[in-house]
Amino acid sequence: MTFPSRGSRRALDRTVHTGRMKTSTKIGLAAVAAAGAGAAAGAAGLAAFALGRPTVPHGALLIEDFAGPHTDRFVRSADGTALHIREWGRPDGPVVVLVHGWTCDIGNFPRQVEHLVARGHRVVAYEQRGHGESEPGDRAAYGADVLADDLHAVLTDTLSRGRQAFLVGHSMGAITIMAWAGRYRDEVTRYAHHVLLLSTFMADAVPTFVAATPLFLANRAPAAVQRLGAAVLGAPVRLRHNRIDTGILRYTALCGYASYGAVRYAEDMVSRCSPATRAAWGRALVDIDVVDGLRALTVPTSVAVGQYDHLTPPAHAERIAAELRLSGHLDRFVVVRDSGHMLPIEQPQKVNTLIDAILGNPVAAPA
Repeated sequence: MTFPSRGSRRALDRTVHTGRMKTSTKIGLAAVAAAGAGAAAGAAGLAAFALGRPTVPHGALLIEDFAGPHTDRFVRSADGTALHIREWGRPDGPVVVLVHGWTCDIGNFPRQVEHLVARGHRVVAYEQRGHGESEPGDRAAYGADVLADDLHAVLTDTLSRGRQAFLVGHSMGAITIMAWAGRYRDEVTRYAHHVLLLSTFMADAVPTFVAATPLFLANRAPAAVQRLGAAVLGAPVRLRHNRIDTGILRYTALCGYASYGAVRYAEDMVSRCSPATRAAWGRALVDIDVVDGLRALTVPTSVAVGQYDHLTPPAHAERIAAELRLSGHLDRFVVVRDSGHMLPIEQPQKVNTLIDAILGNPVAAPA
């Protein structure tokens, strides 16, 4: 038997060893590739889940717009912008004017319209410029004066001589009422007998909003907070129907107690607002101040806010109520449990009960 020399054995060892390393490297690379592919697949699956539309829970009760008889028309504001108006109920009934919020439309008050019409009221709602079927007008001019002029055009067109209305505003709609009172203070008692301000603020909205989020910067960097708020509220972002956008909307505009139907209804309504309008009004709201208008509300005025309102937290409502209490015009102040910012949609029955209490005995509808 012939044995290899020492040098030959070394060469053989190197060959065997090198071969083993090559095999191990291939196995390792294959394992890494498999792990990477698995991670990519997992990330893709997670992204697909996050970007997919949430499924409707079994037995979920969805909200629909009030389908009762109505009439639609348009009125021109002071600058010629056409505003869409819709009316329901008895033409001779007591008048209630509903003013919707930022990125919403006539559908902001579905259960309130149904409730008031059933009690014999004439209900009037209009769409803020840029929302729904109303013309956008000059977006660069958006601000308190434009809001005031638009509401004044609706009131002068809707109310005949000697008639007054109960004004109900939600969020930017409530700001609209305060802006109108400040710009047309001599007309307040001419056109309104009661006012209800829902989920709103009178000034300094951004710091309080950011303080209610996980950022906690309001007291530490006010200038940065203001810039951040302007960037967020003024971003022309299109709302997508997926779990991420739904989750953000639910946190900011509703609360954890909101039903799937309320979340879905709010999401559908907000998504109808054009990104350009959302951004233009968002930028305007950052610096808006209607304190003087609030002080000009010389009729009984009630204030209500959701317990978990992150957009306009109860601290804003408390400030508004304090101003009204000082002027002697505060009628009621209510913090509604288990509700976020979309109070008329999240807790419609409680809002309807509050409206009935303000108006006194409900008006009976004709048989």
